[in-house]
Amino acid sequence: MALPRDPRQKMVNIMYLVLTAMLALNVSAEILNAFTIVNNSIDHSNLSITGKNNSVYSAFDKQLAADPGRVGPLKAKADAVKSEAQAAYDSLEALKQLIVKESGGWEEVNGEKEVKEKANLDVPTRIMENQKRGPALEALLKKFRTNLLNNVDPKEKEAFNKALPLQIEDRYKGEDGKDKSWTTYHFNMVPVVAAVTIIGKLQNDVKNSEAMVAEDLLKQIHANDIPFDKMQSFVSMDSRNLQEGQTLTAHIAIGAYSSTVNPDIVVNGQTLKVENGIATYTMPVSGLGEKKLTGTISLKKPNGEVINADIDEAYTVGASATSISADKMNVLYIGVQNPISITAAGVPAEKVEASVTGGSIAKKAAGQFLVTVSAPGKANINVSADGKTLSSKEFRVKFIPDPVLKVGFNKSGYMKASEFKVQGGLRADLENFEFEGVKYDVVGYRIGIDAKGKDYAEGDANSAYFPSTVKATIASLKPGDQVYFDNVKVKGPDGRVRDMGNISFKLN
Repeated sequence: MALPRDPRQKMVNIMYLVLTAMLALNVSAEILNAFTIVNNSIDHSNLSITGKNNSVYSAFDKQLAADPGRVGPLKAKADAVKSEAQAAYDSLEALKQLIVKESGGWEEVNGEKEVKEKANLDVPTRIMENQKRGPALEALLKKFRTNLLNNVDPKEKEAFNKALPLQIEDRYKGEDGKDKSWTTYHFNMVPVVAAVTIIGKLQNDVKNSEAMVAEDLLKQIHANDIPFDKMQSFVSMDSRNLQEGQTLTAHIAIGAYSSTVNPDIVVNGQTLKVENGIATYTMPVSGLGEKKLTGTISLKKPNGEVINADIDEAYTVGASATSISADKMNVLYIGVQNPISITAAGVPAEKVEASVTGGSIAKKAAGQFLVTVSAPGKANINVSADGKTLSSKEFRVKFIPDPVLKVGFNKSGYMKASEFKVQGGLRADLENFEFEGVKYDVVGYRIGIDAKGKDYAEGDANSAYFPSTVKATIASLKPGDQVYFDNVKVKGPDGRVRDMGNISFKLN
């Protein structure tokens, strides 16, 4: 327990505390001058970074002129970064000027601008804390930082979040170990020259953060480019074997190209229109034998250099030949649309026509047809183009195979009683058939149930589902019981009702 003190002793203690506080606040002239030196250095650094950033934005302007399709979106982001950075910088500058003005203004010393009242502690505290300009500045800088991160590649956002020079923490540890707000930590009872230097450092962080993001956006313009210094022509012809009088169509491009910067392509002396790096050339062909397509491709690099490649492609003008193939097999099935591919050498796919005996045929796309047949036996597919018959081929016509009867996933034979009881009826699955989506419907059957210790139960169904007359018996089935399906009938996509015979299950 502390001993009581007389009033004189209490006064001495209070005076000691006041003197200690004054000593703590008595910042030496050397320290204040050091702040001035640092602040002037930061100001010069900010000018240098501004010049560097302006060079980046000038580079965007040049790249935009060369390739607006690719550069436009990235330049829009860069312009937003520049605008927001300038707004944040100007807000900091306005606070700096206000603090200096309230403390007595600037003076010139040895050719450098310095604060007159360097040691003033009241003005920064009053403006930043009492007038709440500090929290407002903190919110502005946080928003600016968030907007910067929104302009970087999402994959790189976490790395930028850690690397950005502008870092704003919510709480700081003071010398006394207690948490302090951002404003209190930076501006409470600090000399004017220190407050000005801190603001200058924040301006520097804004400029450096702007530079990081702007430079990254500039790099993204060519981030996915594949450099190439050699070029090879690429020519795609609809056909290299043509008949006299037909039209040759060729698509010409370079081996690597930009979708926004097109080359100049000349074929047989004709300058072609180029879109997305590709030009289309057409001409009627004449005379039998081997022919050549000749020309040049020229591409101008961003530095103005032009690279060239020659076009030298051979094609043949000759007699017609045809090819007919069944996509599923050399069989046509009744009740489904059979896809058929037909090509004729030297004939564009869109000009190929076809007909069929014993059925009908519909054109689905160039070279693609759907054939429908109705009777088993044989059918001929005839191919023509421009009114001329080119070829014919014979196909077998069959009914779709019979399905397999199942209860659940089980065919005839042994089946667990517990599994049988939860099924809803009899299924007819078509297995190992080339066509997808072909289904059979069970349209009728007779079910018989031989359960141990019970009378024989039976019922007739006119659908796949178990008839209601035997549902109770099915629910009580046990191992050892037997279930019979007789006179099963199914209906396929061809509309024909088929008799599937009988199946049975012994439950275990």
